[in-house]
Amino acid sequence: MSSVQPIIDALAVERLDTLLFRGNPNDWPNKHVFGGHVIAQAMEATNLTVDDRFRLHSLHSYFLRPGIHGQPIIYDVDPIRDGRSFATRRVVAIQNGEAIFTLAASFHVGEEGVSHQIDMPDVPRPEDLTDDEEYYSRILKAFGKQPKNRPYMPFEMRSIDRMDLEDPQPKDPVTGYWFKLKETIGSNQPLHARLLAYISDFAFLSSNLRPHAMIPRDPRLKTVASLDHAMWFHRDNFRVDDWVFYKTEGYWSGKGRGLARGALYATDGRLIASTAQESLLRLTADEKDKLRK
Repeated sequence: MSSVQPIIDALAVERLDTLLFRGNPNDWPNKHVFGGHVIAQAMEATNLTVDDRFRLHSLHSYFLRPGIHGQPIIYDVDPIRDGRSFATRRVVAIQNGEAIFTLAASFHVGEEGVSHQIDMPDVPRPEDLTDDEEYYSRILKAFGKQPKNRPYMPFEMRSIDRMDLEDPQPKDPVTGYWFKLKETIGSNQPLHARLLAYISDFAFLSSNLRPHAMIPRDPRLKTVASLDHAMWFHRDNFRVDDWVFYKTEGYWSGKGRGLARGALYATDGRLIASTAQESLLRLTADEKDKLRK
């Protein structure tokens, strides 16, 4: 039985009207609605309103309220512009009559032009790294907790410089991980793009915590959340069921926020997409008091 297909199926949206769609939230152990899940569903909603000759090239989104677990999400699409070369859409995700998320998406027909990229960094290959899921399962057992039998991420992931959860130490904010869908899927390129966006929100803000020897569940942190997420697609001939390297940079942190930048590369070094995200990194009252002394 497939462990990946149910997660992919959950990303689909149901069309209620010409510009109105409904999707279900993801089912995660912490009962939160994963940001990458909402991004992927919003992408699907906008894509269904655009002519097939256009391809998504950029998106800019804001997380406004926490999603409610177990309750459908309504996606209301606004067709802002349909031009000869570009089409623009705006979508609002709604629960209980309130906006929880908004996304602006731009589509382009694609043209010939000058071409260059920043090369992929020299990092260990995925076959030379250990699996993240196996590592975290071992850590959970070491802390007397039982790992979940049912996977909640459809990707295999292998970090190049993993934070040691048993002995956290300050780490370089520039890091990354390889990922690959656990099963092979078809050649539906919009689906590969949605899955790329899905995974791009995972372990992204953690790069801002590495210099401080922290992880998102650190007891010194009161609130950790993504505030926004931006993504630019540079290619439309990539696959997420092959290895992709995600370089993440904790570019800046301060004032209770952090800014991360990312770059996603195929195994042959092609730059597939770029990302940026600002996050809320709110300290507990006790930790704020320590900084004032």
